[in-house]
This record gives sequence, structure tokens and C-alpha cells, in this order.
Amino acid sequence: MKLFSKFFLTFILVFISTTLFSHHAMEYIEMESYNTPFKGEFVFHLHFDYMVENKMNPNLDHWEFTPGISFGITDRLMFDAHTHFAKFGKDHLTCADTDIFGPMGPSPFMEAVAFSLQYRLTKGLPVNIAVAGLFETPFSRSRELLDGKNVLEGILIVNYEFAEHSNITLNIKHGIDGNEKFSEWALGVKTPLSSNPIGIAGGIEVFGDFNGDLSILAGIYFPLGSENIIFKTGLQFGGEGSRRANSTMMYRF
Repeated sequence: MKLFSKFFLTFILVFISTTLFSHHAMEYIEMESYNTPFKGEFVFHLHFDYMVENKMNPNLDHWEFTPGISFGITDRLMFDAHTHFAKFGKDHLTCADTDIFGPMGPSPFMEAVAFSLQYRLTKGLPVNIAVAGLFETPFSRSRELLDGKNVLEGILIVNYEFAEHSNITLNIKHGIDGNEKFSEWALGVKTPLSSNPIGIAGGIEVFGDFNGDLSILAGIYFPLGSENIIFKTGLQFGGEGSRRANSTMMYRF
């Protein structure tokens, strides 16, 4: 009952906040967080995502395996690099002859590599602000089969910490995918679920754009025998029966 009450409180806090208004793994599953590694510290993060874009069309299912590493250049400046190894269903393909792959689509392939920088502009204030920039470029197989394009993103990160090891974080993202511009936002709440503030925690991330699309990712995070090893898992629900299952491992060293 106590665990359920904590999750319910987290859920309510998110939706109160929303009425007022990539794979980095420091805090949340999907959202960019304010915190960064200390100077000289590394964070290895590993993600597995299974995505259902439309429950009525299994040919749009796909999964991604995403290893990445972050490095604290200074206590405020972080560099991150990650890559995507992915499997796509037949209906994702944009190439001329999709039948050559059969009903299962092509075998898994290296889709893209991404690099980002994040800088914490403020520190120690009631509300803190960070900014991040990301560049992602597809590999040749992605360009050939998915019409993959270069992606540029700029992200504003606003963070408010409350209680102990709890926070509310807002992301506002603007970017260019090929020649197409996009704008998105995300709002998340994370809080401990036990009396141990550095133990098991729960969080909810809400994602949307400025056209009304909305999805919700509920996650749980817990250390694996040590504070520097964190396992995270969650389920995301969106429109048209879209679903996403995520597992993430983070190791700080």
C-alpha cells in the first residue's frame, strides 16, 4: 500500500505540473536530466527498447539496442556518445523493393551514431537550468532502407529539486530532422519509494509535442548492490495503441 501511495503521489504531481505548462541515463529513462557526471567521471549506459507503433500493425514493431558513454569534461560540462543497433519491421522501409526481405523485414543493423554536449548554466538555485545540443547521423544502411537523415537538436532543461533526492524536470526540445523542423516537450517527476533516499525510486515522464500528441512513461529505478550501478525499467503508452518497453543499465566510474 505504501509503495502504491508513492506512485500515485508521483502521478498526481506530474499532472498538476502539466496543467501549468536521448538517451542520457543520469536520472530518467528517456528525458535529459539536469545532473551531469563530475569532472573526470564516466557513465556507461546501456538501453534496450521494444517499440510498438500501432498495435494493429506488427510490421511497424521495432527494437533498439543502445550502448553509450558520458564523460564529465568539467563538473558542469558533459560529453555523451551513443549508437543504435536496431531491427525494423517491413512497414518502416522506404526503399523501392521491400519484398526482397520477406515478411520479417531486414536483419538488425547499425542505424545511427549520436554525439551531444550538455552544460549546467546555474547551480544551487531553487530552479536550475541546463542546455544541451545533439547531433545524430545515420549509417549507410539506415540511409538506404529508412531514408535516414542527419538530426540536430537543442534542448532546454529546467530542474526543481524537492524533499530528498526528488525532482521535477522539464525538457523543451527544438530540432531539424533532415529538412523538417520539430518541437517537443517532456516533463518528469522522480522520487524515492522507500525510506532510503538513495534506494529504489519511481518516476513518470510525460512526452508531447505542440500538436497535441501525448505519451506517458512510468518507470522504476533501483541500485544493484552499489550506488554507482543503477537498473531502470519502464513502460510507455501513447496514441494509436503505441507501446514501448525499456530496460536501462547505468554504471558510473
